[in-house]
Amino acid sequence: MCKKTHRIIDFRPQANWYWLFDHNRAILTLNMGDRVIDIVYKPEMLILKFDQPVFFTIEDVANYMDLFEGPALGDYWPALRSQIILHALVANQFHKPIMPKNWLFESSVGEQPRVHKGDHIILKSSAIKEAKKYFVLDNDENFILCMLIEKSHGLTFNRNFVQFQIVKVTYDKIFATKADCNTLSQYV
Repeated sequence: MCKKTHRIIDFRPQANWYWLFDHNRAILTLNMGDRVIDIVYKPEMLILKFDQPVFFTIEDVANYMDLFEGPALGDYWPALRSQIILHALVANQFHKPIMPKNWLFESSVGEQPRVHKGDHIILKSSAIKEAKKYFVLDNDENFILCMLIEKSHGLTFNRNFVQFQIVKVTYDKIFATKADCNTLSQYV
């Protein structure tokens, strides 16, 4: 009879965590000592100027811990919270700038809400009217940079965003903010 052992995974950043581009699989990874996390962003979307490991910096740790322990992601399981944060760090450090993709999303009617970094929003695809939850990574007067939190978002009949993919849109594309995100059904 096999005895199962349950190990608690510690999601706090460690000194031995490092980013490494896996050339065999053409993917950026984060080595966390006992496990490796794959980052979903395609290599052509990343600014990768290293062939050696890039260790977590003090700033990485501070940003990670602020999000991990803060209220913005508190409703998510630690494993998903960690994945969201790691992809946010990559988007901030290694992702090339992107242009807005407003045509993919339906415009909302009514007052345009102001959102801030760390807020949750709903975007609705213009072609198939599918509404999904996104996490705001950055914003300015005109645009919001956000990351898909859900598993996928159908944009057209043959195009999907995958979980953690980022997109830039204007404020008029927001269908709901954090307070409304628990009631997705009303936006579908």
